[in-house]
Amino acid sequence: MFWKFLDDVNFIARCKKYNIGLWQCPNFLFLAMGFLTVVAMFGTYFASKSFDDETVTIVSVTIVAAIILTIGSLIIRGVERIAEANVMKNEFISIVSHQLCGPLSAIKWNMEVLENDEFSDHLKLTSKQEVFLKNIKDANDKMLKLVGQLLEVNRIDEGRAILKSENIDLGEIVDQTIAELNELILEKEIEVKRRIAPDLPLVFADAAGMKTVIKSLVSNAVKYSRQKGKVEVDLKSTGRKIIFTVKDWGVGIPRYQHRKVFEKFFRSANEARYRTDGIGLGLYLARSIVENSGGKLWFESEAGKGSTFFISIPIAQKQF
Repeated sequence: MFWKFLDDVNFIARCKKYNIGLWQCPNFLFLAMGFLTVVAMFGTYFASKSFDDETVTIVSVTIVAAIILTIGSLIIRGVERIAEANVMKNEFISIVSHQLCGPLSAIKWNMEVLENDEFSDHLKLTSKQEVFLKNIKDANDKMLKLVGQLLEVNRIDEGRAILKSENIDLGEIVDQTIAELNELILEKEIEVKRRIAPDLPLVFADAAGMKTVIKSLVSNAVKYSRQKGKVEVDLKSTGRKIIFTVKDWGVGIPRYQHRKVFEKFFRSANEARYRTDGIGLGLYLARSIVENSGGKLWFESEAGKGSTFFISIPIAQKQF
């Protein structure tokens, strides 16, 4: 708690985070105004005690009020600057992402045509050329995924995220997700232990969103596990909720970084050594989707010992 308080009042780090000067940084200005207010209270009190002339007290109070109003104006300007920068950032991400979607989608469609058996037989590609095409396709898919994440983050930040909630079977989604990640699982020789309780009730949530969340958590567990490691996936019913758990014995997350895990663009220092793709949006999106579905996402982790992520989702009121 004490270290958290020190981190909260560390205005220098906060100002550097937003890349603004001290006299434009709301954190510093709030602390300065608070300090000045306390000093002014004591100063006015002692001035009134030391001088019988009421004019001195009136002048001192007026000066203090003017200084506080000036700092207040600077705070407002600082907040406005941050708000304007945020709006500009969202607009930039939205424009760039939409502009990238077209060319990337065109590349994807053309790659699918080239991969068509009839077309590829006509081209008579060599094995090396087929590898090159696969590399292009994989890189393009990663870019499309990244652009999709940026667009979704932008929608969430602007309150425009669209979720189509319906009764869904989470067990079925978990099975589909593990099957889709089979190539990655085999590549790292990971043993995935899957435990899904029988006859689980349905949940009322967005199917595509929950699949995105579960895929993000399971793929992270596999990617951050050591070669020939183990991952456990568990799905069970507890009261009026369904609890999904994914546990790995990988690199884990240092305790001092726990509070930043669900922030945008967060990458743990020790995890970054194990893979190069991804920009730290998966967990931010996952928590937003889960919370918009009325659920909760949390985790337990220790550096060097692995991580466990939990999802709690209310079951659907009508089971059909």
